[in-house]
Amino acid sequence: MKHVLGALLGAVTLLGSGPSIAQTTLTIATVNNGDMIRMQALTNDFTAKNPDVTVKWVTLEENVLRQRVTTTSPPRGASSTC
Repeated sequence: MKHVLGALLGAVTLLGSGPSIAQTTLTIATVNNGDMIRMQALTNDFTAKNPDVTVKWVTLEENVLRQRVTTTSPPRGASSTC
């Protein structure tokens, strides 16, 4: 993905047009504990440095999060599009 993004940025620069990067949304599922609250507090700094990225936090009960992660994640060794 980095190579594609780098090529896209290079092409835009060569064409002389302003940067036009597609908006990306990261959806992060988390539990409500001290570590995750500290991590969420870093969002503003991250999005300031990455204005083309929006971060969406989803807070779930720990058991619900575990169930969703284990049922939606690809098996070990399988490739993921994420």
